[in-house]
Amino acid sequence: MDQDQASIGADLQRRLDHYVRPGIPKYMAMRDAIAHAVADGSWVPGLRLPTEVEWAATLPLSIGTIQRALRMLVDEGIIVRQQGSGTFVAGQPDESMHAPLHCRFIDDSGTGYLPVYPKIVDRHDVKEPGPWTDHLRCPRTLCIERVLAIGDEFSVFSRFYADPQRLSAFQSLPLKKLANENFKELIMRDTAQAIGRMDQYLSARRFEAPICKAIGVRSGTCGQRLDIRAYVGKGSPVYYQELFIPPNERVLHLARDGRDRGLAEG
Repeated sequence: MDQDQASIGADLQRRLDHYVRPGIPKYMAMRDAIAHAVADGSWVPGLRLPTEVEWAATLPLSIGTIQRALRMLVDEGIIVRQQGSGTFVAGQPDESMHAPLHCRFIDDSGTGYLPVYPKIVDRHDVKEPGPWTDHLRCPRTLCIERVLAIGDEFSVFSRFYADPQRLSAFQSLPLKKLANENFKELIMRDTAQAIGRMDQYLSARRFEAPICKAIGVRSGTCGQRLDIRAYVGKGSPVYYQELFIPPNERVLHLARDGRDRGLAEG
């Protein structure tokens, strides 16, 4: 184990001392320790982790316990395994939008997605009730409006609703920094949980004039609206999102849940 890997191992050992408790399985303690190291930003996206054998040599855990914890983390999308390369913290450093969940428009190769370039146009408190109200059930709702450029072909308008007390980063981060963040990863950092179940509803709509103007289509354009109700943990509502998708020739690949890695799984 090299010096960087050794420091990761030492950090995890310190965290395990906190999470190992009577009645808590050791694999769950390891899962929690790693999830929180990622959530608090100590372990950054793209960080290479020690191998299972290296973990076993430095931690008071069996190979079976380590493997079970790592499988849970992979299933939750917190870490990724790349054959022949190793295990890494999910995400990539210094990127504008990595692995979007909801704007997966398949590219010409059929094996990947068009790039997504987000731009925040507004952030405000929501005064009026809406479908997000019953889903979130919070005293105050924050809405973030974005224009998502899909490659150089068309744009999608997004309204993202969340509880700012629960997801504080969406309220506190400067807009310029927030624009470059992956919302999925922000949620994981704020909640120490990965997005799980998602209920998605697609309908045909005539877009409001301000939306048409924002995404550069003619006034009165009809398109698709995708409504998403997302959850973390065992069914805890975490956000509500509306996507306004103009007519286009691309196939949209809908994620089955928050752990869906998309075509990368194929």
